[in-house]
Amino acid sequence: MNGHKAKKSFGQNFLVDQTIIAEIVRAIRPEPNDSMVEIGPGLGALTRPLLQHLHTLHVVEIDRDII
Repeated sequence: MNGHKAKKSFGQNFLVDQTIIAEIVRAIRPEPNDSMVEIGPGLGALTRPLLQHLHTLHVVEIDRDII
């Protein structure tokens, strides 16, 4: 988990199951020209696979320890 402990105050739960990540990306069906915003990207579990399909992905993270 990259040494970062989930903070209950932020309601953090880090996605680590690669099967679930792949299912989410398939459900989203990202296309290169799509414009997306990921709220709470955490450690980037979804960010990385989404960027394989998108030219641009905006992410918003409030946990300064992750940024």
